[in-house]
Amino acid sequence: MRATLFAALFAVFAAPAASLAADYTGVAKAVDADVIEIGGKRIMLFGMESVERKQNCTIDGKPWECWPAAVRQLETLVSQGETTCRPMRPPDRYGRELALCEINGKSLNEAMVASGFAVARTDETNDFVAAEQRAREQKLGLWQGKFLKPWDFRLAAGILVDRP
Repeated sequence: MRATLFAALFAVFAAPAASLAADYTGVAKAVDADVIEIGGKRIMLFGMESVERKQNCTIDGKPWECWPAAVRQLETLVSQGETTCRPMRPPDRYGRELALCEINGKSLNEAMVASGFAVARTDETNDFVAAEQRAREQKLGLWQGKFLKPWDFRLAAGILVDRP
């Protein structure tokens, strides 16, 4: 019984590491506020998340189109050079992958959080918590107004699909 349980647990935890894709490198294109594409492969940015397309944000009580602003920020960042992404988990059933990405040796994921246009996903990593705190204190990006965290927006909107 114990041997069977151990074998099952080992299979669950050992199998994903073996099925991670190789790194992706190339010119990246922003396709969402937290998704890029390299060579036709869509990659979600690990450890951070940005607002959803239909999400509403406000500044001083007035509507603000925060999603296009977040996409523009990601476009600006990926325009700085070739991007290399390292998958952190195997693709989910929809083929989506989460990855840590770098441009010119600097973390793209952290740069989005530091700019205030993304929030840290502490269920994935705590690496970007300090960057989020600084952006919040400086009222950068999304923090210059009010917004729901993306997972709260999805829940309120009845969107039940989450990240891989």
